[in-house]
Amino acid sequence: MKLCSVDDITLPSGELIRWTLRATGPGRPSDATPSENETFHLDSVRRTGRSGWLAIAVEIPGWVQVTEITRGIRAVLDRHEILRTHFVTDAAENHQRMLLGPDAVAVEAQPGVSTLAPTDQVFAEIASGCSPFEPLGHHFAAIRTPSSTTLVCAFDHVYVDAYSLGIIASNIFDGLGGRPIAAADSFLDLRRTEQTAPPIGPDDPRLAAWGRFFTENDWQVPEFPLDLGVAPGETAPARTDVRTLLTAAQGRAFERAVHTLDARTFPALLTGLAAAVHDCGGPLELPVVIPVHLRRSHSSRRSVGWIVGNAPMTATSDGSAGSAMRTTTRRLGAALPLAEIGVTPVYTTYAAQLKTTRHDVFMASYIDYRQLKLPRVRVHHISSGRQSDTAQWWFWRDDDGIHLRARFPDTQIAADTMSRVLDALNDFLIDIPTTGGAARRTPLHPISR
Repeated sequence: MKLCSVDDITLPSGELIRWTLRATGPGRPSDATPSENETFHLDSVRRTGRSGWLAIAVEIPGWVQVTEITRGIRAVLDRHEILRTHFVTDAAENHQRMLLGPDAVAVEAQPGVSTLAPTDQVFAEIASGCSPFEPLGHHFAAIRTPSSTTLVCAFDHVYVDAYSLGIIASNIFDGLGGRPIAAADSFLDLRRTEQTAPPIGPDDPRLAAWGRFFTENDWQVPEFPLDLGVAPGETAPARTDVRTLLTAAQGRAFERAVHTLDARTFPALLTGLAAAVHDCGGPLELPVVIPVHLRRSHSSRRSVGWIVGNAPMTATSDGSAGSAMRTTTRRLGAALPLAEIGVTPVYTTYAAQLKTTRHDVFMASYIDYRQLKLPRVRVHHISSGRQSDTAQWWFWRDDDGIHLRARFPDTQIAADTMSRVLDALNDFLIDIPTTGGAARRTPLHPISR
């Protein structure tokens, strides 16, 4: 799996085939109410008219028959009922989820057309077609060449998170081969369980922990602490930097060294990020929001949907690298339960004290795609283009190593700053297996603040 944006991928020339998804019967109202993530997203789409989407491009060797692809698409839609839902909104801005049964969905391939430059065309069709407010508002296409078939599947963000894309890629590959798709919990059932849970009370210790985090950070919502050339209240087109931080062999050596230090891989990466920011003129302590996927049971780990909470924590670069990684590991472990309560009770409780100067929140996430046992084919996770006013980080690991996609404003200041931070991060990670985390380097790339 490779994470990228619309600017980082070129689809091959070849025969372009599209699939039409059509409702053959009426949807029925679902008793699974919109989740917090879904509600925030739907409100944003209604307010701005812009619908963020996520996509995967799966490159399969050989000339795959249209009937096989249709069967794979059909299998995924049958398995994951979230993909057969959409929302209708009333005059009071209340969102009602509607659900189509499997027998009310038609999947039809359109005649293929030859195209020399399909990339912009496909992404434009995705942007105009993916919608949370239309039945089956997804996009499926394939580009066939004599040597490969690239399948593109795109969804409005309301239906999927990053982990879902890996699940869908695995499911479609199984469906193409006629293999049964792994059992998965229904997202709607997960949502029903969530909505019947007792409300978060004012004495909930997780709510108090959020309050302590904000108190320690002067009530500031986390933002990247270095200058990226965008004034508060302004945005710029987003730019991404996608790179491999550690090869597979280097990743294994890094993991062994980190475990020897009684730390874990993701917090070690966060420590490296904190150290890199500090090396470039930032603080020793780095407050950040961590997206946490909330798939707890074995079967829910194969569930498609936006199943993510948010946890606040502070990564540290204080002391030796080893002690800093241990501290960040403990902090991350303590922070993870905070993702379970949602941000609505947090904002309800602390809204009057919170300070925010950015549209985006400084966040860093981590996914280990090895857990999904993805097929050994090229799979790209593609995000739609957008505006940006802070830095956001996606670490991921697969069979080829540990990688990073960083998104930040496309300004010269941001490009210079992020280049230095990323170089410093790379130096930190490469050093760990050699030094065993015994020392912290002197900052190499000071940036005036």
